[in-house]
Amino acid sequence: MLDSRAHRAVSDADLGRAAHEPVVRTLLEPRSVAVVGASNDLRKPGARVLRNIVTHGYEGEVFPVSQGSEIVQGLPAYTSVTALPRTPDVAIVAIPIAGAVAVTEECARRGVRAVVLISADPPGSDDHHDALARVRERYPGTRILGASSLGVHGGHARFAGNFGTATEGEFDFVPSDVFILSQSGGVGGYVLSAAHASGLEIGGYISTGREVDLTFAELLTKTVDEYAPRLVLGYLEGTQDLAAFSSALQYARQRDVVVVLLRGGVTGAGRSAARRHSGLEPFDDESWRAAVDGAGALTARSIEEMLDIARAAASRRCRKDARFSVVAASGGATVLMVDALAQEGFGLARWQDSDKAELRRLLPEQAVLDNPIDATGAIFSRRHTLRSVLEVCVRHDGTDAVILTLGNMPHLDEHVFAEISAIASEVGKLVVVVWAGGSPDAVRRLAGLGVLAFSDAARCAYALRRAADIGPA
Repeated sequence: MLDSRAHRAVSDADLGRAAHEPVVRTLLEPRSVAVVGASNDLRKPGARVLRNIVTHGYEGEVFPVSQGSEIVQGLPAYTSVTALPRTPDVAIVAIPIAGAVAVTEECARRGVRAVVLISADPPGSDDHHDALARVRERYPGTRILGASSLGVHGGHARFAGNFGTATEGEFDFVPSDVFILSQSGGVGGYVLSAAHASGLEIGGYISTGREVDLTFAELLTKTVDEYAPRLVLGYLEGTQDLAAFSSALQYARQRDVVVVLLRGGVTGAGRSAARRHSGLEPFDDESWRAAVDGAGALTARSIEEMLDIARAAASRRCRKDARFSVVAASGGATVLMVDALAQEGFGLARWQDSDKAELRRLLPEQAVLDNPIDATGAIFSRRHTLRSVLEVCVRHDGTDAVILTLGNMPHLDEHVFAEISAIASEVGKLVVVVWAGGSPDAVRRLAGLGVLAFSDAARCAYALRRAADIGPA
């Protein structure tokens, strides 16, 4: 089991006091930023950081720091942080780690509030880690993110302060109350782009790297205090401070923030790889369960599952004992859906003959009206039939939530989306869509209309169950 004694003993009170310093907001919404190692050569991380910042509409001041060029990507460059005309809020350092230590101290002397170390800290070496820790001790007003951080993404300020590819091309920056914290820059970037593709917008993303100063636990606490998010998605491999990690999760839970975590290093081989990657002591199963389950956080087994759970948790959540009415245009789809619900412990709503009478007036004789309801393709035969059937289902007294399973109807998409959206927005019950075939963008399009949707029955049921485990929203 992990040693729960903190290498920097952080208590609940410490976490609460630290959270009043607006570090996360500084990282995600800086008024000005310096990029040390800025370049015109897009093969270099510093060049990609600068490119990402200037191409997405960030409105703060940007100061390239380069010793090789007077103009970098169209902006006047400076030879050092000391030479800058004003002190930036944030400095992103993308030079080799040996030089990054001196630059971090230069930033601290200048009064920079946060330093993001893109610079990679080689695994197995504590020399740079210790030197950076000494800088932090001498200059407590400057916080350090990294080393080996991919950077940050601030949706509220259109600030792409990272060298990743998740936001390349057209990317909508949306002020959202969903945040990502990740000990892996790459995995965090995957989550960011996959979330965007699924219609779950992200307000902020922080790559914690090797955590020489700012830890996952502290950043979680500060994110909760500074942004009051609905959801925090996290990828992590280990910690040097189990007590602080557990306290941070409890802190989030007390403030009704849903935390969904993906753990790396669940096998012996994975733990060895994680130790080399992050330099942190990996979790064992007992430590993870005690910290995560004890604080009411949710564990996902994959990125897709994390996003499924997150979207379900962000919706109008159902109870563990919720009773579902299932509607489909295919009998086989109803079978798959009720199987999935039953496997997650959900039950079906009971429909009496009197309840079915209204459905019988809407649907043909061959339709099966015993829940699950096989409405057949007739559900699309006349305009508004789909809406009318859904209205009957959501009015049904014994129904807590309705699941509609569809697919393969490109010529009907817009009409179908509009009718589902109208019902989902008007009723006080959860309406979920499983779009299982064709129209690959259907889930995202429905999400844009405020409708919870999935591409598979089993994924839907699993996500609904995990969200139900934390109780109604």
